[in-house]
Amino acid sequence: MNRPQKPDSILEKPGRTIRSRSLFMFICCLMVACVLIGRLIYLQIIKYEDYRRLVIEQMVQETSVSASRGAITDRNGVVIATNYTTERIFIDPSAMVDDDGNYDDELRKLVSRGLSEILEVEYDFVYQEALKTKYKDRTIKKNVEKAAANEVRAFMLEHDIECIHFAETATRVYPFSTLASHVIGFCGTDGGLYGLEYQYDSVLKGESGKVVVAKDPYGNSMSYDYEMYIDASNGANIKTTLDYKVQRILEKYLEEAAIESGCRSRAAGIIMNPNTGEVYAMATYPYYNLNDPYKLPAYYDTLVASYAEQYGEDSDEYKKAVSALLITTWNNKCVTDTYEPGSTAKIITTSIAIEENLAKTTDEFDCTGRYKVSGWTIKCHKTTGHGHLTFAGGLQQSCNPVMMKLSERIGISTYAEYFRAFGLTEKTGIDLPGEASPIYKEESELTMLDLAVYSFGQRFNVTTLELISAVASVANGGTLVTPHMVKEIVDDDGNVLASFGTNEVRQVISEETAHTISEILAEGVATNGGAKNAYVKGYSVAAKTGTSEKGTTSARICSTIAYAPYYAPEVICLIIVDEPTIGSIYGSTVAAPYVSKILEEVLPHLGVEPQYTEAELASMGISVSNYRGMSLDQAKDIISIAGLRYEVIGGGTSVVNQVPSSGSRMSKENGKIFLYTEEIEENRDAIVPDVANMTAEKANKALTDAGLNVRLDGATLGGEAIVYSQSVAPGTIVAKGTIVEIEMRYVGIYGDE
Repeated sequence: MNRPQKPDSILEKPGRTIRSRSLFMFICCLMVACVLIGRLIYLQIIKYEDYRRLVIEQMVQETSVSASRGAITDRNGVVIATNYTTERIFIDPSAMVDDDGNYDDELRKLVSRGLSEILEVEYDFVYQEALKTKYKDRTIKKNVEKAAANEVRAFMLEHDIECIHFAETATRVYPFSTLASHVIGFCGTDGGLYGLEYQYDSVLKGESGKVVVAKDPYGNSMSYDYEMYIDASNGANIKTTLDYKVQRILEKYLEEAAIESGCRSRAAGIIMNPNTGEVYAMATYPYYNLNDPYKLPAYYDTLVASYAEQYGEDSDEYKKAVSALLITTWNNKCVTDTYEPGSTAKIITTSIAIEENLAKTTDEFDCTGRYKVSGWTIKCHKTTGHGHLTFAGGLQQSCNPVMMKLSERIGISTYAEYFRAFGLTEKTGIDLPGEASPIYKEESELTMLDLAVYSFGQRFNVTTLELISAVASVANGGTLVTPHMVKEIVDDDGNVLASFGTNEVRQVISEETAHTISEILAEGVATNGGAKNAYVKGYSVAAKTGTSEKGTTSARICSTIAYAPYYAPEVICLIIVDEPTIGSIYGSTVAAPYVSKILEEVLPHLGVEPQYTEAELASMGISVSNYRGMSLDQAKDIISIAGLRYEVIGGGTSVVNQVPSSGSRMSKENGKIFLYTEEIEENRDAIVPDVANMTAEKANKALTDAGLNVRLDGATLGGEAIVYSQSVAPGTIVAKGTIVEIEMRYVGIYGDE
């Protein structure tokens, strides 16, 4: 009898189980292999560079080598910004070991004591840094002077110390501290922050180098055979268009104008070549110290004190207010702030009218003190009216109704076209950061009422830079040029890497029109125009003053723009004083006298020779000769021939002393030389009278009657000019013959609002 057989499935089960397990193991191994392969791909391909970098970092030590930042100079090579090399002194705590390789606490103490004494740092600070043995570079002090660094070297040599190291660093230095502070700007840790330092940071900063040293398995530096040095690439030098002397002159008189007028909201000035656009000087008062930029100028002391009283010095409000003042201080008012130009814009309106043959210089107008436009009555600054005057007189006397009537002739479309052509709808493109855009209405939005007030410079805003660029196009014969601050970029060997010349944007008006307007302006300065305080002896100056509003407040901005010689100008100057509070608040009295002083010094410096009239020569007086050592009779004869008087003091026969001293200038009229023939003290018995507000004639008489001599300065053409200031205070007792300089100014000039 046959036994029943087991089913095949039962017989086959062990084989299937083995195969299943094998397949499972294969799949698991495959998955593990995939994971491992994936990990290897991740580590060796995807993260290859990262791990390579980590390995290199473990194998080598890199030390940065700073690049020297390029210098900034004026057009003649005077250095305005440069670098001063100091040293960073650091220690290597990991190297503070004895001969057996153990950390040496006595060495730590020795190093801490020596560095703390030489570098004037705390002993505990140095010691705590020395305890950080896993580091190879712990800075003890930055910006160490060479003398102190050499003391540290001597200390190392004396005690055979090798764990102290040095790294040269370049500190940015500004030799003239405040000179052109708003143009130059300053640097932070990572580069330039303001001005040219920021604008040309990529040019100036260069590229740092490095020293790469191989390390052994213990982290110690290996020999020089395993060292690589990558040179730093120094930054390029910048030669600006600035002229050091012109910048000094501008800053001197801008500060005087601001202080004298009680300026509350800063003052600004620009001096430029109208033909090339090269900026010779640019300033914003108050100036700040580039070597200590986070210190507010004294100009803000009163305001800061009021913040302290109001908020308390430890409050967040006080800190925010002071921080806001710092930002204001650093901003270049010439570039970042806009204002209503006021009557200086009348140069634009009259230029359009002449260019379009819509007016002639002899056209006649009537001013009643007001004019109605689109139902609105707009007053002239002279509310009683100018009466009957010509086109030329309207510009010279700054008559608002004349400008409004001209704007009606011009029309919206034509005015808008020239407004754009003069560059008043766009930035100038100067190579300085933060230039503000002008504020104005588009042509489609303009009304005849808008046009009326635009004609005399109200209700649109420009920067001082945009205005001087527009007026420069009249000065130079009709071409708008781009103002610029940099002439050349130069490497350390003097090779010119880049140069920047004149960029002519467009022809705005004809040369004939430009000459006509310039001639009218110059005639006004030389005669009885509103800008006559801008007059300069020996030079034909074209000028226009302006007094503009600040919103709805009573505050004003006073300005004057001038160029000379008007027929072939070499320089154009604009200064504005924002919110003056003292005296007569008009551009003609606040700004024009200082534009005159600026041009009087700048023009000769630029090689423009004066051409004096006979009247001007007479007003300048004469230079006192040297009479010392002469016989008394000889001195008397020479003085008499010169048309002067004399007085002899003493009983001698030769001159041993004189008042005034030789080389002094004094007025010839009623002038007297005091001759001393004995070695005696000068007669100090002349009391200086107060001649304020007198005419030149009356002041001369009062001073000479007191035994004094006179020198005239300022507005010396006569007319209603009066004494504005005198060099010696009233009541002062001085020697007879002393020269008292009196400055004459025209007052009561309101032809600029």
